[in-house]
Amino acid sequence: MKRKFNLSFSTRLYLWATLLILITFSGIAAIFHTYSSQREEEAGGRYAGFMLNEMVYSINERLLMVENVVKRYEPIVEKTLSTPDSLMALVEEWTLSDSLVIGGSICFEPYYYSKKGEYFMPYVTTTLGNKPVSVYLGGKDYDYFKMEWYKSAKEARQGIWSEPYYDDGGGDVMMISYVLPLFNKYGNMIGVMTADMSLEELVKDVAHLRPYHDSFSFVVSRRGTFIVHPRRSVILNQTIFSYADSLDSEPMRQLGRDMLSGLAGYDRRTLRGKDMLVSYTTIPRTGWAIATFSPYSEVVNHLGMVTGYMLAVLVVGLVGLLIVLRYVIKRNTRPLEDLTKVAYKIARGDFSARLPRDTPDSSVRTLVDAFAHMQQSLADYVASLRQSTLAQARIQSELDIAHAIQKETMPRTFPTSAAGAGIDVFAMLNPVSTIGGDFYDFMLADGKFYFCIGTVSCAGTVSTSLLMTVARSVFRSSISAAQGPEMTIKAMSNVLHDNPESDMSITVFVGALDLYSGELTYANASHNAPLLVQPDGMTEFLPGSSSLPLGVDVLEECAQASLVLKPGSRMVFFTDGIITATNAGGAAYTDYTLYHTVTIIMANYPNLSAMDMIKRIGRSVREHVGDQEQHRDQALLTFTYKGLGKSAPSPDR
Repeated sequence: MKRKFNLSFSTRLYLWATLLILITFSGIAAIFHTYSSQREEEAGGRYAGFMLNEMVYSINERLLMVENVVKRYEPIVEKTLSTPDSLMALVEEWTLSDSLVIGGSICFEPYYYSKKGEYFMPYVTTTLGNKPVSVYLGGKDYDYFKMEWYKSAKEARQGIWSEPYYDDGGGDVMMISYVLPLFNKYGNMIGVMTADMSLEELVKDVAHLRPYHDSFSFVVSRRGTFIVHPRRSVILNQTIFSYADSLDSEPMRQLGRDMLSGLAGYDRRTLRGKDMLVSYTTIPRTGWAIATFSPYSEVVNHLGMVTGYMLAVLVVGLVGLLIVLRYVIKRNTRPLEDLTKVAYKIARGDFSARLPRDTPDSSVRTLVDAFAHMQQSLADYVASLRQSTLAQARIQSELDIAHAIQKETMPRTFPTSAAGAGIDVFAMLNPVSTIGGDFYDFMLADGKFYFCIGTVSCAGTVSTSLLMTVARSVFRSSISAAQGPEMTIKAMSNVLHDNPESDMSITVFVGALDLYSGELTYANASHNAPLLVQPDGMTEFLPGSSSLPLGVDVLEECAQASLVLKPGSRMVFFTDGIITATNAGGAAYTDYTLYHTVTIIMANYPNLSAMDMIKRIGRSVREHVGDQEQHRDQALLTFTYKGLGKSAPSPDR
């Protein structure tokens, strides 16, 4: 007697679905394998080639613009040769005539001007937004006669583009120079005119040349030296052939030979064991070559027309699968109807609904048992959720109250010199949580400006808000008691240390500025040293020693320092959240960046108000971090000392 296998509903459904899926995806795989790869490779090659040609056109256009600058000034230089001292102004004029030109020079043959000596090279260099710097180069330490760009132009007797180089004597950046020889009426070369163009923008543009997400590109000079490469360490240090030797890659060597031979096109090559689609072409004006590498798996991932065939087969397969599943389910799911009704009751919150027990199919019985377990778990979970929701609501209420206290107690009116305060003040606070850890406070009293800025560890708790409120209360009480910054910090330390339940600490900077004499007295408990900007624009970090953070230990001593500010002096105070703000690449803003930002702002806007100073620094930080989420509060406080006069009014007044 033959044994009859009684397959369950799930087994029969699985077999039908598996059979149809195998047939469907076998057809998809066959079409994909035979048709899409070749078409996608062709499309990818054309697409990468189009992007390369666009880049080559952009590079050639920039090179031509720089050439035209030099050629336009060539006849003017020839007419000015009789007055060598006026040539520097002419070099500066053409250097500033086009933003692409970062430097220019006229390099004369030895002793062309006998009074000027063997070397005579008026040179001007500049960067966007800065004034040009003029200098006379030439000598044993900068022997331009022996430099490749000078010798090549002299030998070619026509304008040439130099090989990329770092010009240590001139621009101190990676650059390329257009060199145009100058001749006298007898046809003898008397020197050359040069225009330097920075390659930094080219490096950035090529870095963004990505036909596909994981593509990368590089540029080599006519000698094969890397000008642009994802690894900056190889730029101007390796050729494509030495790089190929380091990888032991014959395909890379052959690519180098093809590129330097002036060939253009695309093909598949292997790099470090990865299958890549390589597109390459030349840059005519310089003899350079540019190539882009795209992972072949990414290229063929864009299916184009084949996607339509794949979707058509998939749709047909899915329709067939749905028809079969509907037929099978209709024959096998009648016992599930009662279970479905009970499931709806459970979904509406009736966890006491009775599950069906008379189920002939073993699979359905197993499902009923699973539903019973789920029913009890849901009941327990809902009860637990109600309790946790109530607890969470109480916590959120406490946080909202603490946030309101913190917000209301922060100063919102800022003194200005226009109002006769003798000082222009502004501050900004950006907390990363409902309750921030950074705080500031200030107060005008008896002709003095008292201020503090600090950070409480463990931001985002109710204790943080309370601790800040206590610290600011101690600060204001110390002012009323006419105590100096040193005693104010000691008072804060004592209050914090007297609370043994708190494991938090505070860094704080406290200062008092006499608005008549300009004397600034200050003390620092491990807070960031502020920036001091003198009236002449000189910027430095405020000197002075610092004690331990408050709350770490009993503060026995706290050094107090002082200095006299001149009218027009500015100070910028900040918390850790400013200089540790990071961008998507993980790079921090740093105190050096803040120093550089303040220096530039003061150089361009010496009479900027305190509010505008805060806004510009804040904008600089936001531009640095972009959309990257920050995890530390950010606070800024700045003031400009204007002064109230030479001496305070008499107490009798």
